[in-house]
Amino acid sequence: MLNLIADQAWNPFAPFGVTSWEPFVANLIAFILMVVILRYLAFKPIQNVLEKRRRRIEEGEEMREESERQLASVKEQTHEMLVEAGEKGQEKIDAAKAAAARLLEEQEAEASRKAEEIVKKARQLAELEQQKEREALKEQFGQLVALAAAQVTGKMLTEEDQRRINREAIDSLDS
Repeated sequence: MLNLIADQAWNPFAPFGVTSWEPFVANLIAFILMVVILRYLAFKPIQNVLEKRRRRIEEGEEMREESERQLASVKEQTHEMLVEAGEKGQEKIDAAKAAAARLLEEQEAEASRKAEEIVKKARQLAELEQQKEREALKEQFGQLVALAAAQVTGKMLTEEDQRRINREAIDSLDS
């Protein structure tokens, strides 16, 4: 028993139930070997996989942020393009309205000019027609005067007499 007590006196792990060093050392070596083996065969590959996954996640986050920045830039460019297109479209609409107004004014001026020409031609035709009617009336009047003169005088008028009476009657109408 002294041996047991003597063995336990130098054993600092006796209170933990370790009575012999050999199994403890064997277990300690097995534990250390297991930790080393697990570290190189399990933990390192797992840590490498986790590190790769962490890097991919970071890269994905960076790509997402870059995509968001690009999307914002594209949205801004699109908005600017839409505003610019709207302004250009409005300019074209205004130019088309101005061109239409000029064309309308030109067409109105042309229509007015044509209407004036038509009125002028109509007046000329009316004047010509009126002159023809006057000439016809004067001739008829002259013939009536000559006929009346022939009946009043009771003689047959010669061609020369009829012309002279016609001229005198027409001259008296004109003045």
